[in-house]
Parts: sequence; C-alpha cells; structure tokens
Amino acid sequence: MDIAAAVRLQLERSHERVKKCLADLSPEETRRSPLPTLSPVVWQIGHIAFYDGQYAQKAGGAGTVPVAYEGLFKAGTGGQAGYPPIGQIWDVFDKTHSALLRIAAEADLGTPVEGQMYADIGGMLIFSSVHRTYHIGKMTTLRALLAKPVLFGPPLSAPRP
Repeated sequence: MDIAAAVRLQLERSHERVKKCLADLSPEETRRSPLPTLSPVVWQIGHIAFYDGQYAQKAGGAGTVPVAYEGLFKAGTGGQAGYPPIGQIWDVFDKTHSALLRIAAEADLGTPVEGQMYADIGGMLIFSSVHRTYHIGKMTTLRALLAKPVLFGPPLSAPRP
C-alpha cells in the first residue's frame, strides 16, 4: 500500500469511528456533558469538522465550514453553547471529510504547509486522523458517562487476560 492509500484508509476508518460514536445517541444526549470539564459530543464533532476544514483550506481545497464554527468549535471553546443541530454539524463533518479524501487522492503529499504538528500535506492529513482519534477517545468517555455501550474493545466487565 502506498502512503496516499494509507492516509485515505486512516481518514476513512476514523470517520467510521466518529459515526459509530454518534449512532445511538439522541440529539439531546449529544449536547449533554455529565462533567462540566468535558465538552459534549456535539462540540467534539463540530471541533473535528472545523479543523478538518482548516486543513482542507491549507491544502488548497474549498472552504466548507460555516464562519460561525470558529467561535463555537476552535480550540479553547466548548462547554455548553448554542450549537447547531447535530445533523447539520455531521453534514459539515462529512463535507470536510470528503474534501480531505480528495486532497489525499489528488495532492502531492510532500507539498509544504505551515503547521505546528506537521510540515507537509501528507503529515497534515495524518495529523487529522490522529486529531480525530483523540476526540473519539473523548466521545467514548462521554458515552460511558451517559451509560452507553462500549464500542471499541471488550466491555469493562469482561475478564482481563
């Protein structure tokens, strides 16, 4: 497998996991935060969408994120807020995801881009998957606090080897 295919695969798998984290949550549950220090699932997905949109723009892709998302979802925001409906946020995430997949398929991954955690388009796309995975971890913690089933790995009640 070449690097572009590996990048696309990781983007696809992380997208699937975000979708799985959301699948059995009601719109109300996506807005709940059982602990005040944790931002709700709706914020986690909006945050991913916002930054994926930033990555797409850095790589020369079209802007697919509403302007209001910066004030709602950039780093340092979170908590309880007047978030758009989860379905709208998911649509934006889906569009930014598609934009990143196109970039992974068409761009020269060695093209330099400015970023704190990466130096080129390939590194930026890899970081996008890592960033998504970090927030998948946050969402699985929120899910546990909402008494939702464990999605990845054995349930906590399973015997450990």
